[in-house]
Amino acid sequence: MKRNRNWFLVFAGSLMLSLGIAGCSDHSLEPNEGLPPDGVTNETEAMKYYATADEFVANEDQASSDQALDPVLPIDIADGPIIPVSWGRFVEDVNITTTASIQTGDSLATVQVDKDVSGVFRILAKRSEDDTTTFLVEKPFSDHSVRNVIFRRVGNEANRFWLNWIPVSTSLVAGKTVTPPVDQDVNLTELQLVKPNGETITITDPTETYLRYRWRNLRHSIARSDVPEMSIGETFTVKATIVSTSSETDLLALRYGVSPTTKRRVPMAVLSETDNGDGTYTRVYEVTGDVFHHPGFFHATVVAMSSKTLNDDDIASYSVNWWGMPYRVL
Repeated sequence: MKRNRNWFLVFAGSLMLSLGIAGCSDHSLEPNEGLPPDGVTNETEAMKYYATADEFVANEDQASSDQALDPVLPIDIADGPIIPVSWGRFVEDVNITTTASIQTGDSLATVQVDKDVSGVFRILAKRSEDDTTTFLVEKPFSDHSVRNVIFRRVGNEANRFWLNWIPVSTSLVAGKTVTPPVDQDVNLTELQLVKPNGETITITDPTETYLRYRWRNLRHSIARSDVPEMSIGETFTVKATIVSTSSETDLLALRYGVSPTTKRRVPMAVLSETDNGDGTYTRVYEVTGDVFHHPGFFHATVVAMSSKTLNDDDIASYSVNWWGMPYRVL
């Protein structure tokens, strides 16, 4: 079992390095070969612990949250009772629930990570273009996200049970407002990432789309593809399709490159819009981004929001849906 234990320590080192790069520096998460993490008393609890400490799970909240009010770009402005000047989604509390299940054969396990995310959506706005003063709109929100992390057994030592499983792949994360207004229900239905080499990854069910941690060299049958890897200076394209109950064109943004020193939030342009004739609308969006940040582990998150979320001062007008895809910058 010495080989398996050493492999886990390599994983642990890369985990802590990535957490530091991605903006999390809680060294209490660091595994110790001689001692289990605090409060962990069995293999199942160890998997739950590492599922939430995993590099891609740990930074997903940062990828959908803001630290300041960012200016609104012209593409985001729509007709409404307010004219937004800047906005930000501020996460204040995240309650995490983990559920572990070991598959038949005792070689693979799945840990589902559910998060109840609450906070305040803030908009700095004015009533007309001629106004010289602004006011703040605050909309409390309650969202929920889910993702799955796949573990593989690499050991079977009773005295070092917390080293017996390591994460080898992750699903995408799917998040949504718990109770959106009926006329503002926005649902992502397809996401495409066109990588710099032209390869396209298409997702229609984020929590059932698994990306393998290729650099760990542990193959298994669940992963559909590898976690995308890109180099600084390369460009990529993201396309998204939504179905919405809003007659007003919804707003989509791509968040990526989030760390303590970098962040990018860019609006996605509407490519097409179709009235489905049943009170819903299908809209397709696209954006091209560049890999501008440093090497490390990151999330690219597509956030879809109803038009009234940004362009209405009614605090009940808030509806957001997001899918997050992990990626690695080499």
